[in-house]
Amino acid sequence: MGVDLLIRNATVLTMTEAMPGAPPQSIAIDAGRICALGSNRDLATLADEGTRVIDLSGKSVLPGFTDSHVHFTQTGLGNLGPQVYGIISHDAVLEVVADALKKTPSGEAVLIHGCCFHELDKPLRLADLDRLAPDKALLVADMGAHACAFNSRAWKMLGLSVNDPGVDKASDGTLSGVLRGAANTRARYAYYNSVVSDETRVAALHRASQMALAVGITTVHTLEGGSPDGRGWLPQRDVEILLGEQGNLPVRTLIYFQSTHVDVAQRWALPRIGGCVWVDGTYFEHTAGLSEPYADQPSSCGCLYFSQSELDAFVWEAHRAGLQISMHAIGDAAIEQLLCAFERALEKEPYADHRHRIEHFSLPTAKQIERAAQLGITASMQPNFAVHPSAGSANQTRTPSLRDLLGLERFQRRHPYRRILEAGILITAGSDADPQPMGPLIGVQLLASHPEEARRLSAFEALKLYTVNPARAAFEEADKGTIAVGKLADLVVLEKNPLTVPPATLANVAVELTIVGGTIAWQRQSDSSSPSTISTVRSP
Repeated sequence: MGVDLLIRNATVLTMTEAMPGAPPQSIAIDAGRICALGSNRDLATLADEGTRVIDLSGKSVLPGFTDSHVHFTQTGLGNLGPQVYGIISHDAVLEVVADALKKTPSGEAVLIHGCCFHELDKPLRLADLDRLAPDKALLVADMGAHACAFNSRAWKMLGLSVNDPGVDKASDGTLSGVLRGAANTRARYAYYNSVVSDETRVAALHRASQMALAVGITTVHTLEGGSPDGRGWLPQRDVEILLGEQGNLPVRTLIYFQSTHVDVAQRWALPRIGGCVWVDGTYFEHTAGLSEPYADQPSSCGCLYFSQSELDAFVWEAHRAGLQISMHAIGDAAIEQLLCAFERALEKEPYADHRHRIEHFSLPTAKQIERAAQLGITASMQPNFAVHPSAGSANQTRTPSLRDLLGLERFQRRHPYRRILEAGILITAGSDADPQPMGPLIGVQLLASHPEEARRLSAFEALKLYTVNPARAAFEEADKGTIAVGKLADLVVLEKNPLTVPPATLANVAVELTIVGGTIAWQRQSDSSSPSTISTVRSP
């Protein structure tokens, strides 16, 4: 009896460091796993009349990509409803909001996704949103997740106080209409918990799945949920819905529960906890925790969302329970705080293969890189943020660049991929969707073509961040990450060989097929201008 699927005439990039003999041309797949690799001639005998045979005409096959940092439900939600991604005009944002309000029944709360506050030519104000929505609670969410704008109806719904931390005020002491830090966290939780229906959550997961498949992603490390105690900005219901829907999704999902509630993670039998549980915030909102003040705001070192004792207590509880821990730490002060918590937990109960993670790890000092390596910490990073040269705003007339915020020395120190890799730290890469687009080849291009040596990797090294490394980071190296006999048949077929094309063109290499468990889950539709060279030779 023949195998289920035979891929032939392929350029097979196994993502192993070296393989003896000639590279394989064919992959045989049966019962969802790779059962043989070899030459076209050697594997031809494994096919019979029931085998689907696909001829790739030399196109490249790699292990299916993993995106290690996706807010999956949020990514889907942001692409289902009204959104303002990429709009930097204040007036244009208000036009989208006004249109959405016309389609919403009176009295219903409205949530707008994806506004980039630091790009706007002028800020959103309470008066703007009150004028548009006098009878509806309205929240406009900044795409970085660390700020939001609200109207008066929403303010009454949120139950915040004018003097709560993170409530911005105008020069006359009245509400400006913007929330940051802890106030933003509480506002977002309240909205996502009450405004989004379960049916919409399910639809969002399926929309996000199709978006992932289209860019070659077969597994997502999805950062979901939160808690109503101010430690998370998304509701636990997101996790409950995903747990029930996982088996119906065409991509594989590993849940990182964004909460400090270890008992809930255990009740759901989750082996990991954290994700974007915020130790600090982000740069442009001046909420990333820095050891020295911001260059453009000498009175501010940003925000730390935990005291050291609180963080120590959570990390110890989760570590002692045997959970893999992952937390968001961008600035060097936040990284320091989290490393200290990891050190204290590991000193109490040493565990060599814990694979605890730090999400972002954007601004580590040389000493912090050394300590993270000694502790066995995984750096879960986002190459989309390693931009050059100034990492500033498209609207430079109003908004300072990241270099202005951090100063030259810190700006040059951020995202040191080469130094982290050479220190022996496992780096796994993600997009941080939905603030950023999913697309592993975007990240590979940014790293492989980066002009600065401290951030530049080879194309092979960068591809490992989306294949080999995330499998290991998630304890899945026996099943994923490389193309090898016995592993899951999760594969991506690319139009060109990513190891031979110019690095600056990698993001333009088309994904032809995405295969999950031996089943074609997504296929690029060809047109007359670019005919497909993939052919199904035989299919039952």
